[in-house]
Amino acid sequence: MLLDFTFKNVRSFKDTVTFSMETGEYITKLQKKNTCRQKDIRLLKSTYILGGNATGKSNVLRAFDILRQVVLVGTPSELTELFTDTYASNTENTEFQIRFFKNNKLFTYMLIYNSDYITEESLAVNQQIVFKRSQSDLQVPSLLEHLKGALRQNQPLLYFAQDNNVPEAKEAYEWFRQDIISPRLYGYAVLDQQIFRPLLVDSELKDNLLYFLQAADFNILDIKVTEIILEEHEEIKRKQLQVDFIHKSDDGHTFTLNWSAESSGTKIFIMLAMHFIQRVNKNTLFIIDEFDRSLHPKLVRILIRLFNEWNTHNQFIVTTHNHEILNDNLRVDQIWFVDKNYQGVSELYSAFDFDETSLTMHQLKKNYQNGLYGGDQIIDEDGLLAILREQHG
Repeated sequence: MLLDFTFKNVRSFKDTVTFSMETGEYITKLQKKNTCRQKDIRLLKSTYILGGNATGKSNVLRAFDILRQVVLVGTPSELTELFTDTYASNTENTEFQIRFFKNNKLFTYMLIYNSDYITEESLAVNQQIVFKRSQSDLQVPSLLEHLKGALRQNQPLLYFAQDNNVPEAKEAYEWFRQDIISPRLYGYAVLDQQIFRPLLVDSELKDNLLYFLQAADFNILDIKVTEIILEEHEEIKRKQLQVDFIHKSDDGHTFTLNWSAESSGTKIFIMLAMHFIQRVNKNTLFIIDEFDRSLHPKLVRILIRLFNEWNTHNQFIVTTHNHEILNDNLRVDQIWFVDKNYQGVSELYSAFDFDETSLTMHQLKKNYQNGLYGGDQIIDEDGLLAILREQHG
C-alpha cells in the first residue's frame, strides 16, 4: 500500500511536490470506514484530486506511470534513452521517491535520472539500505558484487537486482508490476487479458459480475468471452481474448457491443467490479484518471462507497472535475487540489494544508467553489461572449 510519493520535473510540475496517503493528524472522522492501518501508520483508502482543465491533475498520475515505466521496462542497451517527460522539455534531472508497504515491510525507493543516465538510485527496506548508487559510488548486496561491471549507467539498478534474484528487489519490482492497476499505463487491450480471462472458466464469477452490473442498472444481459488465434505470420500465432457485451435496448431488443466500443465510464466500472468480486487483489493501488466520466452521479456515489466503506484491502487515487463528490462521506485529508501559478507551473496541495479540519465537507465545497483553495475552473464569461459578438454580430 502506498504511503507517499514525491516527484520533481515531470510535465507541468517543475518543482518538488509530495502526494501522501497518510491520514492527517487529529482527524478522527470516518476513521473506521475511510482509513486502514499498516503497522503503526494509518493510511487513507482513497484520495480525490480536483482541479480545472489544464491545471495538471492528470500529470500527478502521469508521474506514477513514468516511474513505473522506467522501473518495469528498463533499457535493453546503452544506446537506449531512459524515458523522460520533463517540464517544458528541459534536460534537467527528473526525481522520484516513493514509499510503500509490501508484505508488512516499508520500502523506500529513490531514483534521480535524465535521458542518458541515472545519477542516483537507492532501495531501503524498513530503513535498511539494500542498494545505493551515485555517479561516484555503488553499494550492492553480496549477491551482486561480482556483477557490478555489468550494470550500465542507463539501467535501473532495481530492474537489474530483481533480474538477478535479490529478494528485496524482487518484492519491490512485484509491487510496481502487480500491485498497481492503472489503465493509463497498460491500456484497455492488455486489461482484457488481465480482467476477463477468469470468465472463460468460472461461470459463477460471470453470474456474479452480471448480477452486479444489472444491480447498477447497466442493462447488460450477458458477457461473451472467447479466445481467438491471430496469425501474424505463417509460423507466428498469438492468442487474444474477444469480449462482447449483450445489452438490452429501451424497446426490449438486444444488441452487442465489443469491449473496445464501451464508454470509458462503463470500462472503469466493470474493471473495478471484476477486482472487487474476485477479491484476489489485496493491497492493490488503483490509479484512475477522471474516474467519474460517463457515469451517472448515483454510480459515482456507489463507487465512493466501494472505495471506502465496502473496501478493506485496496487504495484508490482518482482525479475528477466534479466537486459534487465533496457532498459525500469524505474526510478533509482525502481531498487534494492542483492549480497552476502565474508562471504556468502546477502546484499540488491537500485540503488538510489549509488547516480546515474543523470544517464540514459542505463548508469545504463552498470555499472551493468560491476559489479559496484555487484549483477550480475560472471562466471569463464576458470575454467568451465578446469574441462571439465580434465574430457573429
